[in-house]
Amino acid sequence: MTLRYLPNPELSRRHLLIGSASALSLWLLGCGGGRPSAADREADESWAGSLLDPPFTKPDVQLTDFHNRPFPFIESTRDKLTVLFFGYTRCPDVCPVFLQTMAAARRTLGSKVTGLQVLFVGVDLEHDTPEALRTYLGAIDGTFIGLTGESAEIDRAISELKMAPVVIREPGTSGGDDVGHQARVFVFSPDNLSHRLYNHDVRQREWVADLPRLARGGW
Repeated sequence: MTLRYLPNPELSRRHLLIGSASALSLWLLGCGGGRPSAADREADESWAGSLLDPPFTKPDVQLTDFHNRPFPFIESTRDKLTVLFFGYTRCPDVCPVFLQTMAAARRTLGSKVTGLQVLFVGVDLEHDTPEALRTYLGAIDGTFIGLTGESAEIDRAISELKMAPVVIREPGTSGGDDVGHQARVFVFSPDNLSHRLYNHDVRQREWVADLPRLARGGW
């Protein structure tokens, strides 16, 4: 099955779509397998996320959690169902909508999915301090984990996941920085691979359907 990369026209102007070169590199990942069969396409349509073929591996980076504890990404997420999103605490739209949706899905799932780990990496290092991440995420879901780190490590994680670089523009007339980042969601299954790429605007019921299947090793 090839990756079906679905550009999202609903992204706000503050969030960058993949540039043409990055989009091409993502598309090429799925070229070797040829066209999917009709059966594969029918099965794939039941998923909210696009298939990554081959799957993505975890970025080998050293981050810090919002309690100022080391968070070596591969070790800290090993064998866990892990949802990874890059955003910023002052985001006016995409980030809070995604996080609220994921929080509602987690509450709905309850014990149906154990060990779910939702990680939010703050890309605006000037403002996304550990304290700011704790306050921001604590108001949404107390189980979510905020991550920060050296800019080089965050940039490396973004690069390894084939996303466009973060852009932090000069403060505008509104008094706030305009942060451009890619609103994509990676879910690493317990096999430590990301088999599907999700848009930020996946609905609660779609997460409720997909997460248990990913936890069981389906994709």
